[in-house]
Amino acid sequence: MTTIAAKHGVYAQSEPFLCETDDPLLTKTPLAHKNPSVPDGHSSRGRNSPPNVAANNEWAPLRSVIIGRADNSCFPYEAPHMIEATMPARFHEAFKPANPFPPEIVRGAEEELENFALLLQSQGVNVFRPTKVDWLQTFGYTGAMPRDGLLVVGNTIIESCFAWKCRVDEMANSLGTLLSKLGADPSVKVVRAPRPPSPDTLYNGILEDPGSHEWAINNSRPAFDAADFMRFGSTIIGQLSNVTNMKGVEYIQHHVPSGYKIELLDVNDPHAMHIDATLLPLRQGLMVYNPLRVTEESLRRHAVFKAWELVSYPFVESVQTVEEATGGVPRFMTSAWLVMNVLVLGHDKIVVEEQDHEFAKWLEGRGMVVLKAPFRNVHAIGGSFHCASVDLVRS
Repeated sequence: MTTIAAKHGVYAQSEPFLCETDDPLLTKTPLAHKNPSVPDGHSSRGRNSPPNVAANNEWAPLRSVIIGRADNSCFPYEAPHMIEATMPARFHEAFKPANPFPPEIVRGAEEELENFALLLQSQGVNVFRPTKVDWLQTFGYTGAMPRDGLLVVGNTIIESCFAWKCRVDEMANSLGTLLSKLGADPSVKVVRAPRPPSPDTLYNGILEDPGSHEWAINNSRPAFDAADFMRFGSTIIGQLSNVTNMKGVEYIQHHVPSGYKIELLDVNDPHAMHIDATLLPLRQGLMVYNPLRVTEESLRRHAVFKAWELVSYPFVESVQTVEEATGGVPRFMTSAWLVMNVLVLGHDKIVVEEQDHEFAKWLEGRGMVVLKAPFRNVHAIGGSFHCASVDLVRS
């Protein structure tokens, strides 16, 4: 376990921050009688009401959230050694410039994301959506996975210093309007990512000899995906991976509010890229983990988990079996462990893919109230409910 020390001392408050009770975001947003679709870049509550920002864990009641948008999504592309390190081998040839995802998958994914947004609104959650972007024209990837690009800690939003060149402008293009509104609020701190150097140095020494480094990037400049980190009160659990380096971890530690510390998980996964199919905290004191990537022993080294019940998820089907069971929708970018990439709403409620019956039953056996929604086309684009969301307010 590696700990990045807090720069301003120890956080003395053990309970998560609470929003003020007169905050309008804490009142439920009723579902409209007609389709309450959300305008591009705006909230279900209106164009002039940006939310406060307050999120310190993954399980407190969700009040305000960003839900991604799949329109015009394209396969991301990167150096061959990076694709080999992170993507399923049978689809490597698809990861090339200007290669849109199949249109039927994009249409299906956008319908699923809209349905997800409506489901959350029906639960009283304030929903924001990204601006539509033509990712083919911008040589980008997607707006469907905002979790990769934004880390919310307390009242601070930190934009990812992406390792992947095709993602560098992703947040500016899809969520720039919302981030500007949030940054105008004196109670909110928004940290925008610096431009990477040109030429970028992350692959220096690796392109020539890919086997010379543990990961697909070096440590020459800060790099991280926000999805490599999870909040557990004043402790942030993260991992080094093929897209996150130590300078990226130090960058986050520099920008989080006073009193937070980052601890790095000891993960057994040479293909590591994002932590949200490895850890799944269900509520305070109960967490599910992926036994192929991390052990209970390594988790217990973190003081934050000392009194927690840690449960390994005991079964997962092969990706091919999952695809066959869902009409052949391909998993271009993910493993079958994506089943753990779900969104906890608080009060023991959780959103799970509608066809993950065994997982849903398993969660219900642990006291969770399962809400089911279709998401297989979003899976094809690269993530599930956790990836497709950024919680802005939990209280």
